[in-house]
Amino acid sequence: MKLSRLLAGVGLLMLVGTGCTTHAGAAAQVGSQTIGTSQLRGIVDRGLKAAQTVPIPQTSQSASQSLNRGELQRRTLTTLVQLELISGEAKRLGISLTGQDIASYYQAYAILQFGSVKAFEQRAAAAGFAQQDVATIVRSGAFESALGDKISPGVLASDADTRAQYDSIVDQIGKIPLSYRQAKPYLARFLVADKRATKARPLLAQAESRDPISINPRFGTWDTKQFAVVAAEGSIASKPAPTPILDLTTRS
Repeated sequence: MKLSRLLAGVGLLMLVGTGCTTHAGAAAQVGSQTIGTSQLRGIVDRGLKAAQTVPIPQTSQSASQSLNRGELQRRTLTTLVQLELISGEAKRLGISLTGQDIASYYQAYAILQFGSVKAFEQRAAAAGFAQQDVATIVRSGAFESALGDKISPGVLASDADTRAQYDSIVDQIGKIPLSYRQAKPYLARFLVADKRATKARPLLAQAESRDPISINPRFGTWDTKQFAVVAAEGSIASKPAPTPILDLTTRS
């Protein structure tokens, strides 16, 4: 498994959506749903504070000193926009997730990707996400997985591949608090995430057409190819500083 970006995109799509919001106090809108600037600011402020507690290996700096606030705002807003679109489409299709569903996904992702929940949350803190906000981010992955089950239930990794991946994880980090039986359903989906994402693209393109995405220019603009909020052209943040990174979309 490899690390990439912390939900700079859930690996799903190329959609259309530009323009500015029409609601006062909005950082973004997805259809009629508003993502408030206060919500965005709160997550970013907590994330920067959390990063101060994480030292960068072999340096005397904290992770927060390598974070760019503007870039963190865009990554966070990207996550919130994607969550709104994906969860809205899931609801339209009659898909619902309980708190236990989200918690189980959270635990499985953290253990299978990082070896433990603690290690995952520390890595998330280094990337600028406080513990209390990581669950919000993980919801996108959980709903993405549920959508995949609805759209392409037969797209799953083989028993041989999931067994091999599980054994590889145990070989690398030792015994984990998930048996193979418990881990298998998640690994079967994680290992073919790209294929499942391809299947989801047309459906989510339709969802975005029904619920256009608009971004407050103060925070950037919408990039259709990346399906992410990016710095506005000519902005001083158009070339952001490198940031600690990880990905919630598990890949093999």
